[in-house]
Amino acid sequence: MKKLLIGLIFFSFGCSSNQKDIRSIELICYNWDLKYPTESFKGKFYIQPKLYSIINLNGENQTYVCEFSPNKTEFYFHSKVDAKLITDLVKSLPEIDKNKALISSYKQDGCMESSPTFRLKVVYSNNEEKYYEYYFQKKNNIDSVIKKLYVALKINQIEGKYEKIKDTLSFVEKKKAIISFSMRTDTLAMPLPGLPTYNKVKFK
Repeated sequence: MKKLLIGLIFFSFGCSSNQKDIRSIELICYNWDLKYPTESFKGKFYIQPKLYSIINLNGENQTYVCEFSPNKTEFYFHSKVDAKLITDLVKSLPEIDKNKALISSYKQDGCMESSPTFRLKVVYSNNEEKYYEYYFQKKNNIDSVIKKLYVALKINQIEGKYEKIKDTLSFVEKKKAIISFSMRTDTLAMPLPGLPTYNKVKFK
């Protein structure tokens, strides 16, 4: 009996020590874009995030949203979404990992990617991190899981169901970090095309 008890304690310890508890999930939705060259500027490719959020398993989040109509407007806020959305996302992580697809094309038409890229950064309680990348594929339920979370965050922003983030410094640094990671990962998978040349229009 004593040996059985020791064995059960050892088994329980082994399971708990190997368990990876999620502390937070970072979600970014972005497009590659292009700043066109001018006489004094050679042009630049860059990532423009549409939405970036740090979410815990309860659905509490810090979120950035960027809108462009009629003018560029940025929002930084705290809000809460249904925890089931996060549970469904976590359940989908193995499938997202299996269906990962690296960037395969760039378009130089102002909005270089017609379909946005979604990147996830999962941070565990032991400080381990894992990144996931996803594009809408219209062939599985992952599209629905990510869309529902994206829409819920956007609805909070549109309907004003949030509190403004007073000190954005730490949040902005994390946003910059995932953008830098995304730029390195995308350009390693596929180098950026050459920048277009500046064409000065002459009027008579």
